[in-house]
Amino acid sequence: MKVAIIGSGIVGLTLAHTLTEKNIEVTIFEKERDSLSHGTGRNSGVIHSGIYYQTNTLRSNLCIRGAKLMKKFIVDNNLYINNCGKLLLPKTKNDIETLKLLYERSKEVGVEAQKLNSIGEILRIEPNCNPLYNDALFIKDTAIADPKEVSNKLIEILKKRNVIINYGYKVDEISSENTSITIKGNINKFDFIINSAGLHADHLAKKANLETDYTSLPFKGKYWKINFSDKNEIPNRLIYPVPNLDYPFLGIHTVYDKAGNFYLGPSNTPVFGREAYKPFYKFNLLEFLNLSYKFILKIFFNENNLRNLAISEFKNLFLFNVRKSSNVYFKHNPSNIELSSKVGIRSQIFDKKSKKLFNDFVVIKQNNIIHILNAISPAWTSSFAMADFICEKYNLK
Repeated sequence: MKVAIIGSGIVGLTLAHTLTEKNIEVTIFEKERDSLSHGTGRNSGVIHSGIYYQTNTLRSNLCIRGAKLMKKFIVDNNLYINNCGKLLLPKTKNDIETLKLLYERSKEVGVEAQKLNSIGEILRIEPNCNPLYNDALFIKDTAIADPKEVSNKLIEILKKRNVIINYGYKVDEISSENTSITIKGNINKFDFIINSAGLHADHLAKKANLETDYTSLPFKGKYWKINFSDKNEIPNRLIYPVPNLDYPFLGIHTVYDKAGNFYLGPSNTPVFGREAYKPFYKFNLLEFLNLSYKFILKIFFNENNLRNLAISEFKNLFLFNVRKSSNVYFKHNPSNIELSSKVGIRSQIFDKKSKKLFNDFVVIKQNNIIHILNAISPAWTSSFAMADFICEKYNLK
Protein backbone atom coordinates (compact mmCIF):
# COMPACT_ATOMS: atom_id res chain seq x y z
CA MET A 1 0.00 0.00 0.00
CA LYS A 2 1.23 3.49 -0.88
CA VAL A 3 0.10 6.30 1.42
CA ALA A 4 0.67 10.04 1.03
CA ILE A 5 0.61 12.32 4.06
CA ILE A 6 0.13 16.06 3.53
CA GLY A 7 1.78 17.99 6.35
CA SER A 8 4.85 17.05 8.40
CA GLY A 9 3.80 18.44 11.78
CA ILE A 10 3.61 16.09 14.75
CA VAL A 11 0.38 14.45 13.51
CA GLY A 12 1.86 13.73 10.08
CA LEU A 13 5.13 12.46 11.54
CA THR A 14 3.51 10.11 14.06
CA LEU A 15 1.17 8.80 11.35
CA ALA A 16 4.19 8.02 9.19
CA HIS A 17 5.90 6.38 12.17
CA THR A 18 2.89 4.13 12.84
CA LEU A 19 2.26 3.29 9.17
CA THR A 20 5.88 2.32 8.52
CA GLU A 21 5.78 -0.03 11.50
CA LYS A 22 3.16 -1.88 9.42
CA ASN A 23 5.53 -1.89 6.41
CA ILE A 24 3.37 0.60 4.49
CA GLU A 25 5.16 2.81 1.96
CA VAL A 26 4.80 6.46 3.02
CA THR A 27 5.55 9.72 1.21
CA ILE A 28 5.16 13.07 3.01
CA PHE A 29 4.49 16.40 1.27
CA GLU A 30 5.26 19.57 3.23
CA LYS A 31 4.86 23.09 1.83
CA GLU A 32 7.44 24.57 4.24
CA ARG A 33 11.19 23.99 4.26
CA ASP A 34 11.00 22.16 7.60
CA SER A 35 8.53 20.46 9.95
CA LEU A 36 8.66 23.10 12.67
CA SER A 37 7.41 26.32 11.07
CA HIS A 38 3.90 26.15 12.51
CA GLY A 39 2.01 24.45 15.36
CA THR A 40 4.51 21.71 16.18
CA GLY A 41 7.52 24.00 16.35
CA ARG A 42 5.58 26.58 18.37
CA ASN A 43 3.98 24.14 20.82
CA SER A 44 4.44 24.56 24.58
CA GLY A 45 5.54 20.93 24.90
CA VAL A 46 3.13 20.19 27.76
CA ILE A 47 2.07 16.54 27.88
CA HIS A 48 -1.52 16.92 29.08
CA SER A 49 -3.45 14.48 31.29
CA GLY A 50 -6.78 14.61 29.43
CA ILE A 51 -9.16 15.41 32.31
CA TYR A 52 -10.24 18.79 30.88
CA TYR A 53 -12.12 17.21 28.01
CA GLN A 54 -15.60 15.71 27.97
CA THR A 55 -15.34 11.97 28.67
CA ASN A 56 -15.79 9.47 25.84
CA THR A 57 -14.78 12.01 23.20
CA LEU A 58 -11.85 11.57 20.85
CA ARG A 59 -10.13 14.47 22.56
CA SER A 60 -10.35 12.81 25.97
CA ASN A 61 -9.61 9.22 24.94
CA LEU A 62 -6.73 10.00 22.61
CA CYS A 63 -5.12 12.47 25.01
CA ILE A 64 -5.12 10.01 27.91
CA ARG A 65 -3.66 7.22 25.78
CA GLY A 66 -1.46 9.55 23.78
CA ALA A 67 0.23 10.94 26.90
CA LYS A 68 1.45 7.44 27.78
CA LEU A 69 2.64 6.76 24.23
CA MET A 70 4.40 10.14 23.93
CA LYS A 71 6.22 9.59 27.22
CA LYS A 72 7.25 6.09 26.15
CA PHE A 73 8.69 7.39 22.87
CA ILE A 74 10.60 10.11 24.75
CA VAL A 75 12.00 7.74 27.36
CA ASP A 76 12.85 5.02 24.80
CA ASN A 77 14.84 7.56 22.78
CA ASN A 78 16.51 9.30 25.75
CA LEU A 79 14.93 12.68 25.01
CA TYR A 80 14.28 15.56 27.41
CA ILE A 81 11.31 15.28 29.78
CA ASN A 82 10.43 17.12 32.98
CA ASN A 83 7.86 15.22 35.06
CA CYS A 84 6.92 18.34 36.99
CA GLY A 85 3.15 17.82 37.36
CA LYS A 86 0.43 20.44 37.07
CA LEU A 87 -1.22 22.46 39.85
CA LEU A 88 -4.71 23.89 39.24
CA LEU A 89 -5.40 26.94 41.41
CA PRO A 90 -8.87 28.56 41.68
CA LYS A 91 -9.19 32.32 41.33
CA THR A 92 -12.89 32.56 42.27
CA LYS A 93 -15.31 30.56 44.42
CA ASN A 94 -17.03 29.33 41.25
CA ASP A 95 -13.75 27.72 40.24
CA ILE A 96 -13.93 25.44 43.27
CA GLU A 97 -17.03 23.67 41.89
CA THR A 98 -15.25 23.11 38.56
CA LEU A 99 -12.25 21.79 40.49
CA LYS A 100 -14.48 19.19 42.16
CA LEU A 101 -15.92 18.18 38.78
CA LEU A 102 -12.41 17.73 37.35
CA TYR A 103 -11.37 15.64 40.35
CA GLU A 104 -14.36 13.33 39.87
CA ARG A 105 -13.59 13.13 36.15
CA SER A 106 -9.96 12.20 36.87
CA LYS A 107 -11.18 9.19 38.86
CA GLU A 108 -13.63 8.25 36.10
CA VAL A 109 -10.98 8.22 33.35
CA GLY A 110 -8.15 6.79 35.45
CA VAL A 111 -5.84 9.81 35.64
CA GLU A 112 -3.95 10.24 38.90
CA ALA A 113 -4.93 13.52 40.56
CA GLN A 114 -4.54 14.66 44.17
CA LYS A 115 -7.20 16.87 45.74
CA LEU A 116 -5.57 19.45 48.03
CA ASN A 117 -7.70 20.83 50.85
CA SER A 118 -5.57 23.45 52.58
CA ILE A 119 -3.09 26.17 51.76
CA GLY A 120 -0.48 24.20 53.67
CA GLU A 121 -0.97 21.17 51.42
CA ILE A 122 -0.78 23.38 48.33
CA LEU A 123 2.45 25.03 49.47
CA ARG A 124 4.03 21.65 50.17
CA ILE A 125 3.44 20.76 46.51
CA GLU A 126 4.58 24.20 45.25
CA PRO A 127 6.16 26.58 47.81
CA ASN A 128 6.52 29.40 45.25
CA CYS A 129 2.81 29.85 44.45
CA ASN A 130 0.27 32.18 46.06
CA PRO A 131 -2.99 30.26 46.63
CA LEU A 132 -6.14 32.30 47.33
CA TYR A 133 -8.24 29.36 48.53
CA ASN A 134 -7.76 26.11 50.43
CA ASP A 135 -8.68 24.05 47.36
CA ALA A 136 -6.45 22.94 44.50
CA LEU A 137 -5.84 19.94 42.27
CA PHE A 138 -2.43 18.44 41.56
CA ILE A 139 -2.15 16.31 38.42
CA LYS A 140 1.00 14.31 38.91
CA ASP A 141 1.38 12.85 35.41
CA THR A 142 1.51 16.15 33.48
CA ALA A 143 4.98 16.71 32.07
CA ILE A 144 6.99 18.96 29.74
CA ALA A 145 9.02 17.81 26.75
CA ASP A 146 10.72 19.47 23.79
CA PRO A 147 8.50 19.29 20.65
CA LYS A 148 11.40 20.14 18.32
CA GLU A 149 13.53 17.37 19.80
CA VAL A 150 10.67 14.86 19.45
CA SER A 151 10.02 15.87 15.82
CA ASN A 152 13.69 15.68 14.88
CA LYS A 153 13.96 12.19 16.38
CA LEU A 154 10.87 11.07 14.44
CA ILE A 155 12.34 12.48 11.22
CA GLU A 156 15.60 10.64 11.90
CA ILE A 157 13.71 7.35 12.38
CA LEU A 158 11.54 7.89 9.29
CA LYS A 159 14.54 8.54 7.07
CA LYS A 160 16.04 5.22 8.21
CA ARG A 161 12.75 3.62 7.16
CA ASN A 162 13.11 5.17 3.68
CA VAL A 163 10.25 7.66 4.12
CA ILE A 164 10.64 10.54 1.68
CA ILE A 165 9.74 13.94 3.18
CA ASN A 166 9.29 16.36 0.29
CA TYR A 167 9.91 19.82 1.76
CA GLY A 168 8.83 22.85 -0.26
CA TYR A 169 6.07 20.88 -2.00
CA LYS A 170 2.74 22.71 -1.83
CA VAL A 171 -0.28 20.67 -2.90
CA ASP A 172 -2.20 22.49 -5.64
CA GLU A 173 -4.99 19.96 -6.19
CA ILE A 174 -6.28 16.89 -4.39
CA SER A 175 -8.79 14.44 -5.86
CA SER A 176 -10.92 11.94 -3.96
CA GLU A 177 -12.06 10.35 -7.23
CA ASN A 178 -8.68 8.93 -8.23
CA THR A 179 -6.82 9.46 -4.90
CA SER A 180 -4.28 11.82 -6.38
CA ILE A 181 -2.28 14.92 -5.47
CA THR A 182 -1.22 17.52 -8.03
CA ILE A 183 1.93 19.56 -7.38
CA LYS A 184 3.30 21.96 -9.99
CA GLY A 185 1.34 20.18 -12.72
CA ASN A 186 2.56 16.70 -11.73
CA ILE A 187 -0.15 14.22 -10.73
CA ASN A 188 0.85 11.71 -8.02
CA LYS A 189 -1.49 8.74 -7.38
CA PHE A 190 -1.69 6.78 -4.13
CA ASP A 191 -3.78 4.08 -2.49
CA PHE A 192 -4.59 6.41 0.41
CA ILE A 193 -4.06 10.10 1.20
CA ILE A 194 -4.10 11.61 4.69
CA ASN A 195 -4.70 15.35 4.94
CA SER A 196 -2.92 16.46 8.13
CA ALA A 197 -2.16 19.98 6.94
CA GLY A 198 -3.08 21.66 10.25
CA LEU A 199 -4.11 25.27 9.71
CA HIS A 200 -4.68 24.57 6.01
CA ALA A 201 -6.48 21.21 6.29
CA ASP A 202 -9.87 22.81 5.63
CA HIS A 203 -8.54 24.44 2.43
CA LEU A 204 -7.38 21.07 1.10
CA ALA A 205 -10.70 19.47 2.08
CA LYS A 206 -12.53 22.09 0.01
CA LYS A 207 -10.22 21.40 -2.94
CA ALA A 208 -11.25 17.75 -2.64
CA ASN A 209 -14.92 18.90 -2.72
CA LEU A 210 -15.61 17.69 0.81
CA GLU A 211 -18.80 19.29 2.12
CA THR A 212 -19.10 19.88 5.88
CA ASP A 213 -20.80 22.22 8.33
CA TYR A 214 -17.43 23.30 9.70
CA THR A 215 -15.52 26.50 9.13
CA SER A 216 -12.03 27.20 10.44
CA LEU A 217 -11.22 30.21 12.64
CA PRO A 218 -7.59 30.91 13.65
CA PHE A 219 -6.63 32.21 17.11
CA LYS A 220 -3.23 33.66 17.96
CA GLY A 221 -1.46 32.80 21.19
CA LYS A 222 1.20 35.12 22.62
CA TYR A 223 3.48 34.49 25.61
CA TRP A 224 5.04 36.70 28.26
CA LYS A 225 8.57 35.93 29.40
CA ILE A 226 9.02 35.95 33.18
CA ASN A 227 12.25 36.67 35.03
CA PHE A 228 12.96 36.45 38.76
CA SER A 229 15.79 38.04 40.68
CA ASP A 230 16.49 34.68 42.34
CA LYS A 231 16.08 31.40 40.43
CA ASN A 232 14.89 29.75 43.67
CA GLU A 233 11.74 31.90 43.43
CA ILE A 234 10.64 30.20 40.18
CA PRO A 235 7.78 27.70 40.62
CA ASN A 236 8.81 24.11 39.89
CA ARG A 237 5.35 22.87 38.95
CA LEU A 238 3.25 23.94 36.01
CA ILE A 239 0.54 26.23 37.41
CA TYR A 240 -2.79 26.58 35.60
CA PRO A 241 -6.03 28.39 36.32
CA VAL A 242 -9.18 26.30 36.69
CA PRO A 243 -10.53 26.30 33.10
CA ASN A 244 -13.92 27.41 31.88
CA LEU A 245 -15.08 24.08 30.46
CA ASP A 246 -17.43 25.80 28.01
CA TYR A 247 -14.44 27.13 26.06
CA PRO A 248 -11.66 25.30 24.19
CA PHE A 249 -8.91 27.47 25.74
CA LEU A 250 -7.20 26.73 29.07
CA GLY A 251 -6.40 30.29 30.18
CA ILE A 252 -3.05 31.95 30.88
CA HIS A 253 -0.73 29.50 32.62
CA THR A 254 2.97 28.92 33.32
CA VAL A 255 5.19 27.29 30.70
CA TYR A 256 8.81 26.11 30.82
CA ASP A 257 11.23 24.95 28.17
CA LYS A 258 14.35 22.81 28.02
CA ALA A 259 16.62 25.88 27.96
CA GLY A 260 15.23 27.03 31.33
CA ASN A 261 13.07 29.88 30.01
CA PHE A 262 9.87 30.58 31.95
CA TYR A 263 6.71 32.00 30.38
CA LEU A 264 3.10 32.92 30.98
CA GLY A 265 0.65 32.26 28.18
CA PRO A 266 -0.82 31.80 25.76
CA SER A 267 -3.43 34.44 25.03
CA ASN A 268 -6.04 33.35 22.47
CA THR A 269 -7.28 36.21 20.33
CA PRO A 270 -8.90 36.12 16.87
CA VAL A 271 -6.39 36.68 14.07
CA PHE A 272 -7.12 37.40 10.43
CA GLY A 273 -4.55 35.12 8.84
CA ARG A 274 -3.61 31.46 9.32
CA GLU A 275 0.08 32.38 9.41
CA ALA A 276 -0.15 35.94 10.77
CA TYR A 277 2.52 35.46 13.43
CA LYS A 278 3.70 39.03 12.85
CA PRO A 279 1.89 42.05 11.34
CA PHE A 280 1.65 41.68 7.55
CA TYR A 281 3.65 38.42 7.62
CA LYS A 282 2.48 36.39 4.56
CA PHE A 283 -0.43 38.83 4.28
CA ASN A 284 -3.29 37.58 2.09
CA LEU A 285 -5.98 40.18 1.40
CA LEU A 286 -8.73 37.68 0.49
CA GLU A 287 -8.04 35.60 3.60
CA PHE A 288 -7.95 38.76 5.73
CA LEU A 289 -11.32 39.94 4.41
CA ASN A 290 -12.92 36.50 4.69
CA LEU A 291 -11.77 35.90 8.27
CA SER A 292 -12.59 39.47 9.33
CA TYR A 293 -16.14 39.04 8.02
CA LYS A 294 -16.57 35.68 9.80
CA PHE A 295 -15.22 36.92 13.13
CA ILE A 296 -17.13 40.23 13.08
CA LEU A 297 -20.45 38.46 12.44
CA LYS A 298 -19.88 35.87 15.15
CA ILE A 299 -18.73 38.46 17.70
CA PHE A 300 -21.61 40.82 16.81
CA PHE A 301 -24.22 38.09 17.33
CA ASN A 302 -22.21 36.65 20.24
CA GLU A 303 -22.42 33.14 18.77
CA ASN A 304 -21.23 30.56 21.32
CA ASN A 305 -20.50 33.50 23.66
CA LEU A 306 -17.64 34.41 21.28
CA ARG A 307 -17.92 38.15 22.03
CA ASN A 308 -17.37 37.59 25.75
CA LEU A 309 -14.53 35.17 25.02
CA ALA A 310 -12.86 37.66 22.66
CA ILE A 311 -13.11 40.49 25.21
CA SER A 312 -11.74 38.30 27.99
CA GLU A 313 -8.82 37.08 25.89
CA PHE A 314 -8.09 40.56 24.47
CA LYS A 315 -7.30 41.75 28.00
CA ASN A 316 -4.44 39.25 28.12
CA LEU A 317 -2.57 41.26 25.51
CA PHE A 318 -1.84 43.91 28.15
CA LEU A 319 0.86 43.60 30.80
CA PHE A 320 -1.31 45.07 33.57
CA ASN A 321 -3.96 42.40 33.14
CA VAL A 322 -1.39 39.61 32.82
CA ARG A 323 0.16 40.67 36.14
CA LYS A 324 -3.29 40.85 37.74
CA SER A 325 -4.50 37.50 36.41
CA SER A 326 -1.31 35.71 37.46
CA ASN A 327 -1.36 36.77 41.11
CA VAL A 328 -2.03 33.19 42.29
CA TYR A 329 0.98 31.81 40.40
CA PHE A 330 3.81 33.57 42.19
CA LYS A 331 4.69 33.93 45.87
CA HIS A 332 7.50 36.31 44.84
CA ASN A 333 7.02 39.17 42.42
CA PRO A 334 8.85 38.65 39.11
CA SER A 335 11.72 41.07 38.51
CA ASN A 336 10.56 41.52 34.92
CA ILE A 337 7.69 40.52 32.62
CA GLU A 338 7.99 41.24 28.91
CA LEU A 339 6.19 40.21 25.76
CA SER A 340 8.05 37.29 24.18
CA SER A 341 8.70 36.48 20.53
CA LYS A 342 7.15 33.09 21.27
CA VAL A 343 3.84 32.98 19.39
CA GLY A 344 1.59 30.35 17.84
CA ILE A 345 -1.67 30.09 15.91
CA ARG A 346 -4.30 27.41 16.41
CA SER A 347 -7.19 26.81 14.06
CA GLN A 348 -10.49 26.24 15.84
CA ILE A 349 -13.42 24.63 14.04
CA PHE A 350 -16.78 26.44 14.19
CA ASP A 351 -19.92 24.37 13.59
CA LYS A 352 -22.31 26.39 11.39
CA LYS A 353 -25.32 24.28 12.39
CA SER A 354 -25.00 24.51 16.16
CA LYS A 355 -23.28 27.93 15.95
CA LYS A 356 -20.67 26.73 18.44
CA LEU A 357 -16.93 26.23 18.58
CA PHE A 358 -16.45 22.48 18.16
CA ASN A 359 -14.39 21.16 21.05
CA ASP A 360 -13.35 17.76 19.73
CA PHE A 361 -11.01 16.37 17.11
CA VAL A 362 -12.64 16.04 13.67
CA VAL A 363 -11.55 13.23 11.34
CA ILE A 364 -13.59 12.61 8.15
CA LYS A 365 -13.08 9.93 5.51
CA GLN A 366 -13.86 10.83 1.88
CA ASN A 367 -13.39 7.80 -0.37
CA ASN A 368 -9.68 7.01 0.12
CA ILE A 369 -8.79 10.36 1.65
CA ILE A 370 -8.75 10.97 5.41
CA HIS A 371 -9.12 14.62 6.43
CA ILE A 372 -7.91 15.60 9.93
CA LEU A 373 -9.81 18.89 10.21
CA ASN A 374 -9.65 19.85 13.88
CA ALA A 375 -6.34 18.76 15.40
CA ILE A 376 -6.64 21.27 18.23
CA SER A 377 -4.86 21.10 21.57
CA PRO A 378 -3.94 18.58 22.90
CA ALA A 379 -3.07 17.19 19.46
CA TRP A 380 0.64 17.15 20.27
CA THR A 381 0.04 15.01 23.36
CA SER A 382 -2.49 12.85 21.49
CA SER A 383 -0.52 12.38 18.27
CA PHE A 384 0.72 8.79 18.69
CA ALA A 385 -2.72 7.66 19.86
CA MET A 386 -4.38 9.56 17.00
CA ALA A 387 -2.13 7.72 14.54
CA ASP A 388 -3.13 4.37 16.06
CA PHE A 389 -6.81 5.36 16.00
CA ILE A 390 -6.74 6.36 12.32
CA CYS A 391 -4.88 3.21 11.26
CA GLU A 392 -7.26 0.95 13.20
CA LYS A 393 -10.49 2.73 12.27
CA TYR A 394 -9.71 2.92 8.56
CA ASN A 395 -7.98 -0.45 8.33
CA LEU A 396 -4.60 0.88 7.20
CA LYS A 397 -2.35 -2.13 7.45
